[in-house]
Amino acid sequence: MTLQQETRDVLCQLLQTGDEADRCYAARTLGILGDRESVDTLIKRLRDEDVDVSIDAAEALGNIGATEAVPALIESLENDPSGEVCTMIAEALGKIRSSESIDPLLKILLQRPDYLEWDDDWDTWWDVQKEAVKALGLLKAEKAVDALPGLIDDDKQQDIEVDILNTLIDISAAGEARVIERLQNQQSLPPQRRRAAHALAKSVTPDATKALGRALRDNAAQVRAEAALALAEKQAINYLGALLLLLKDPHEEVRQAAIRAITRLTKDNANASELQEALESMLSDPDSQVRATLLTLLLPVVADNPLSEQNFQAVIECISDSAAETAAAACALLGANADPAAITPLLSLIDDANGHPMVRREAAISVGKLGRIDAHVMETLAKAVTDKQQTVRLAALTALMALENSGALMEEDNVTDENNPVPRPLELVIGIAIIAEPPSPADETAKDEDDTKEQLAEAETGDSAQVRQSTPEVTVDSIDLPETAAQIVQEGEVEAATSTLDAIAMENVESMMNASSPAAEEIIEDEITREYRGIVKQNKAMMRRIRSHRNSDVQPDVRRLAVRVLAATDAPLAIDTLIQSLNDDDPLIRREAAESIGVVARRSQQIPQLMDAVGALITQLAIGDIDHKVSCARTLSYLGNRAALVPLIEATKAPEYTLRIQAIDALVRLSLNSRDSDEAGHMVVRNVPQLSIARKLMENLDDDDMGIRVAATKGLAQILKPLNEETFTRKVIKKVVSSVMLSTGEEARLLGRALRQFDTRIGNEELLTRLKSAEDSLKRSVFIEMIEELLQPEKAA
Repeated sequence: MTLQQETRDVLCQLLQTGDEADRCYAARTLGILGDRESVDTLIKRLRDEDVDVSIDAAEALGNIGATEAVPALIESLENDPSGEVCTMIAEALGKIRSSESIDPLLKILLQRPDYLEWDDDWDTWWDVQKEAVKALGLLKAEKAVDALPGLIDDDKQQDIEVDILNTLIDISAAGEARVIERLQNQQSLPPQRRRAAHALAKSVTPDATKALGRALRDNAAQVRAEAALALAEKQAINYLGALLLLLKDPHEEVRQAAIRAITRLTKDNANASELQEALESMLSDPDSQVRATLLTLLLPVVADNPLSEQNFQAVIECISDSAAETAAAACALLGANADPAAITPLLSLIDDANGHPMVRREAAISVGKLGRIDAHVMETLAKAVTDKQQTVRLAALTALMALENSGALMEEDNVTDENNPVPRPLELVIGIAIIAEPPSPADETAKDEDDTKEQLAEAETGDSAQVRQSTPEVTVDSIDLPETAAQIVQEGEVEAATSTLDAIAMENVESMMNASSPAAEEIIEDEITREYRGIVKQNKAMMRRIRSHRNSDVQPDVRRLAVRVLAATDAPLAIDTLIQSLNDDDPLIRREAAESIGVVARRSQQIPQLMDAVGALITQLAIGDIDHKVSCARTLSYLGNRAALVPLIEATKAPEYTLRIQAIDALVRLSLNSRDSDEAGHMVVRNVPQLSIARKLMENLDDDDMGIRVAATKGLAQILKPLNEETFTRKVIKKVVSSVMLSTGEEARLLGRALRQFDTRIGNEELLTRLKSAEDSLKRSVFIEMIEELLQPEKAA
């Protein structure tokens, strides 16, 4: 006997001898599994003493598609007093699609049986009727075409007009003709014509399309609107011109529907010229939503079909529209249109502190897309970085990074202006991220710091031996790597790191002068350090101008956002800034840095410089707030360095639920996607084997929280899949099944689906053993649900 046969036999036995819960669960599962050998047993349960068992048996027979069960189903349909049972039988007959069912379904549709029970004041026949209508559509029952329209107009019937119209279309061309008649009958009520138009959207015939096209001229606005949407659903591109005319319809409902329809029809940009022609006349539409949507329509079009000069000027006028949504859409369109002539008016919007934040945000983003770097652009974006509205600040920083990544060249005049140099966008963002606010803006402390730094810089370019002896520089390349893998430490054991780069970034000379160092030897600066120093010195003037606009409450947020947008580049200076920001005094900046490093790692894991972040991330995995720990765990999983395996294993035992979940996910990802330690040059003292990781992860199956157990099960499946470890896999599956009984069993289906990732044969064997030995129906129901999830066929996409 095969395992499949054994499973069927156990379920059939329960269907015959189990209590009502056993019989319901067994019937449902047999149907889901599509086991035709169980049809006879299921037929016997159609007249079970428990109505729920009968319902589940009928559903199972429908799911199996058992034509041999049709006579028994019809017999129950014509005699069973339960409306619920008859409703499910009608649905099952539709799925089986036997012509033998048509007459019985028509009979019960048109005439209420005396034997059907009421459910309080609800007539259960109405439910049976609705399913009978759907079944007749699946059966393509021509006999029903003449009878169905009469049900719509019968005031004594329930409102199942939508189902009847859909069924008429499903049956045949004759049925569809009845629906078209209703659409064109001006004597019928507008809602009836509207529902007919809605139903015709699913038709594929030319007649239906023509009828919908004529309905665009219907007297009722709701019918015109529905016809427009139906034509779009049918992809009737030939009616684009007619839909464009609807943009001038006097009713807002129709214009809105026309816009939605046009949007759907023009996704492939094939009709850009027609849209361009329609644009200018519609930009003055009294409905701001219509104006905004029209502008949005052209977003995917203008990349290949730029705005005409006339339309360009019309859009420029729209950026000052009183409706913020329209103005913002106009700004976005100008960015997509890629005409640098839009830069000046967009900069004016950004510079308007009283403007709507949404409009200014879109203006800034569009400037970033237009790819020009000059003094005006940089000054405006630099000022916007400290705007009181966070959405404007983030947009300005995003624009700077977009300009950097676009490879745009600096305007020639600005490159040579030594008195007022304009930094590259990346340099400006890095300067914002690393240069903190002076501690006492009201006095001259800031000025003293700048003077002191300038003196120090001058000393370093000349005879500065004494300074170097008291302040030895620590460069990135000179840091000695540890001989052992970094370990998790307790909060308070580690002080924030201080380096030359930190000191420069924070504009705090004292941190350099007072830093302790084991040696006083002169260290040659590496290229990154020298470039770092150059950026800070070059950005002094720009940062002073930024500070003149800066709100003290905004400054921390500006730095956090700057660290966030640095994730958009793989530039070494940006990565170095992010690594330095892991040691920032602001915990939110540390978290943003961890997240940004993760974004870079997901995109470009091979960058060697990213490995400099591993030690700090491992350390911070054990300290700080929970959100930061979660960020560290996630980022470590993307870096591909197996030195993080042990710390992540420890984090799976953390007291915080969210950290345990993230640590499990990170551990699995890192174990499966890590780089070869020797090839990558990673210093991994303890390279934990995959099977050892699985053993550690298996301990989480005893967790009190259901989510942890499910996550651990899914993770174990991924780790064990490439390994040939059947003995250990059996242990894992046994423990997974046992873990379901730690609580109420509510995760049975989740774990059953997770078991599909293991060897289903092993899972099936274990579940059958547990099912046979379970002492009550509650436990048996849990194992049956897991079997159902484990063995059910994959659903078609």
